Amino acid sequence: MVWGTWLVLRHLRVPKSVVERKPVSILKPLKGLDFELEENLESFFRLEYPKFELLFSVANESDDACMIVRRLISKYPRVQARISIGETSIGKNPKVNNLIKVYQQAFHDWILISDSNVRVSRDYLEAVTSQFDESTGVVTAIVSGQYRGKGFGGPLEATYLNTFYTRWTMIAHRFGAPVVIGKSMLFRKSEATRFGGIELLARYLAEDYMVGQAMKALGKKVKIMNEPVVQMIGTYSLREFWSRHVRWGRIRKAQSPLSFPLEPLLSLWVSGVLGAHALSHFKLLSFTHALAIHIGLWFVCDLALMLKFKESPRLTNLMAWIVRETIQVPLWAHVAMGNSVLWRGHRLKLQRGGLLES
Repeated sequence: MVWGTWLVLRHLRVPKSVVERKPVSILKPLKGLDFELEENLESFFRLEYPKFELLFSVANESDDACMIVRRLISKYPRVQARISIGETSIGKNPKVNNLIKVYQQAFHDWILISDSNVRVSRDYLEAVTSQFDESTGVVTAIVSGQYRGKGFGGPLEATYLNTFYTRWTMIAHRFGAPVVIGKSMLFRKSEATRFGGIELLARYLAEDYMVGQAMKALGKKVKIMNEPVVQMIGTYSLREFWSRHVRWGRIRKAQSPLSFPLEPLLSLWVSGVLGAHALSHFKLLSFTHALAIHIGLWFVCDLALMLKFKESPRLTNLMAWIVRETIQVPLWAHVAMGNSVLWRGHRLKLQRGGLLES
């Protein structure tokens, strides 16, 4: 835990290198009105980079996101941007179906896929492209959760993203796992063609995970940029938080069935109780003192990450931290009880390896 926290803080301090600024096609799949969608999308129109295009894809003309995109295109006439309506059904993954048209229409070889709830800084493209070299297959980013809405699920989500998720992303990356986060992934289309392009990914729910696996099979590295992308979190209930993380958990279970049973050991309480019992058994510390030290150290590490991501130490965030750590094992148990997930109105069933049942 301490090592993982150090990895995150150290990684975010590494200066960006200067590389040739290749032109980039940014693909933005949209569905409905995410929280502060217009502000999120506008941050991409304000990017400071020599040459890029913005390609928005929406499944239906009636989608409210269309109006926002067209308003921004009119507001920023100098930005090369267009919107594509209609999806192509090539598999069970709705996001990939939505992306196929703009992926095929993209003018540049460098492709950046970015989710609609992400907000970026003006130098985002420079930051992500600066990580790319000939050994690279994908450049991704860790995610900072910023909560501005109502409901207790929002602080829970922000706490999860800014602590546990970020830490274990960096630990997995440090051990060579090809961790790719779909909210921001840059790759070359010519390289992706070698494994079948994103068309092949429509068979899987976690297309980002499979991009990392495919690039690793090609002998390419996955890199994480030195600054996070921001996920804006609006009104979000505890039920929505639970449902989202059941989906994430079942994806992990399908993709990594051998490591999934070990996940409870990564929780505050299970690791703390086991460690305190071991220390008290060997008479190094009393059970109570060992558990108290464990909890205190865990909290300090998480607080350091929350402050790094500009998450204010309010009472709500403290309560969210306590609840998130307490529900981790019950949530894991719920994940273990099934193989289906609900995503954007679609009920999908996962098979071993992350394949979607046809």
